[in-house]
Amino acid sequence: MPDSDVLLLSCGVTLAVVIWHSWSFAARLLRNRLRSLPGPASPSLFLGYAWRFWTTDPTELHEEWVQQYGRTLSYRILSDHCLFTMDTKALKQILMRDDVYQKPPNVRSFMAQMLGNGTVLSEGDQHRRQKRIVNPAFGTLQIRAFTDIFFSKAFQLRDIFSLEVARTRGTAEVDMYEWAHRMTLDVIGEAAFSYSIGSLQIDPTPNELCDAFHLVSRSVTRMSIWPMLQFFFPILRMLPEEQSRRFANARRAMSQFAKQLIEDKRRELSQQDDKKSRDRRADFLTLVVEANMKANLSPVQELSDQTIIDECTTYLAAGHETTAITLSWFMYNVARYPHVQDLLRKELQSIGTDAPTIEQISSLRYLDNVLREVVRLHPAIPSSLRMAMDDDTLPLSEPINVGGVMQDRIWVPKGTPIVIPILAMNRDKALWGDDAFEFRPERWDTLPDAVSSIPGIWANNLTFMGGPHACLGYRFSLNQIKVAVFTLLRAFEFELAVPAEDVGKSSTVLARPMRLSDPDKGPQLPMRVRACALD
Repeated sequence: MPDSDVLLLSCGVTLAVVIWHSWSFAARLLRNRLRSLPGPASPSLFLGYAWRFWTTDPTELHEEWVQQYGRTLSYRILSDHCLFTMDTKALKQILMRDDVYQKPPNVRSFMAQMLGNGTVLSEGDQHRRQKRIVNPAFGTLQIRAFTDIFFSKAFQLRDIFSLEVARTRGTAEVDMYEWAHRMTLDVIGEAAFSYSIGSLQIDPTPNELCDAFHLVSRSVTRMSIWPMLQFFFPILRMLPEEQSRRFANARRAMSQFAKQLIEDKRRELSQQDDKKSRDRRADFLTLVVEANMKANLSPVQELSDQTIIDECTTYLAAGHETTAITLSWFMYNVARYPHVQDLLRKELQSIGTDAPTIEQISSLRYLDNVLREVVRLHPAIPSSLRMAMDDDTLPLSEPINVGGVMQDRIWVPKGTPIVIPILAMNRDKALWGDDAFEFRPERWDTLPDAVSSIPGIWANNLTFMGGPHACLGYRFSLNQIKVAVFTLLRAFEFELAVPAEDVGKSSTVLARPMRLSDPDKGPQLPMRVRACALD
């Protein structure tokens, strides 16, 4: 075939592909019933709001739209009409019906590059199998048994700060996010695997696992276009790219670490005939491997080695990072509001021991109020996504105007992406009152009745989500934070080392603290620490 004919044929095929995709794109837009819902016009014919939402937290824009279009609306990302709702009745059905509303496949595959397919990302029967095996590790009694680990690492961090204060003769400057990150990573190492990661040191010994986490946590504070293209077009993940290589290396290090620990744990358990001879404070891995070895489990119910590895990497990565972020925002708020810090310290110092029981810590009312307020206003993940895996009808507690007709339910076509507005719900003035955006721990003494309709698992908010996919480890995280705060605030006074206006949130999946004036340095929270003045 002559070269000119080959060129002509190639051009023809390319044109046909372009025409086909353009027609498909237009057809999806025109036949989607959500087009009739109120909502904003798209700023881009092709992208819709994809780029804006990829590079910034969309919460504030969503809140503006709710004021303009109502609490249930639609907008476009690429060729998809996304459903956004702050209607609590609709959100409850979305969170409870995990047979219909699941994480979008592109979200799961994108996040699995780092976390693997653990309980956080799995769906359907696989999720139920994994949850059945993993759930006992997060029970109340088991979490209570980890309290000594929480205190051990909190004491270690306290001693490091004491050395820094002594070295600087009065006031030390520390990166609270960095130290929270190290402490929570060490806690996860011991609680999950009885393994000392050893990151909580002034000059830690080089460690491949620790380096992997540090690399990922410091990787980005702003999202670029290439990861967005990889997210929406998974075939592009085959192409090499620096951030993808970093994630792959970190995932490889975690997987190798978990695989070796699983082999060691299985060998250890097989050599112990008497369950009573084992350590009563079994770690996460022991509980999971042991549960997976039960004689009454059918082959279908058993988890594969790869699935257990995925559970371990999920627990390693997600379990410590979100706790570190929440602890950082806790310290930010007590530094920003000195009267809160003073009241809290007074309550903490009313306990006559440095290592109280978890029941004693749970009795501290103001500590609980402050933590609830931090969790409400600073969710580690400001929003989440679901997708309708089948056609469904969503009930609404507040009817909306659709084409001049008031509707108390909306039709949701299969394949519809749905935004779960975590932060927006947590500070919704219609539910929380006009002071919803303010940091005010006292609100928890007399909550508005309306917040009881929020379908969250804890403290009338969506930070830990709700329904079958609610966060399994929320008690672990909350108790760890309480122990750390109890230990640090009894010993030190904290203040911000930079103006409060310079502290912002990274525009990535996780809302890490960062300096707005220096975003390229990565997540950070500079604070000044000094020893508490004795009364």
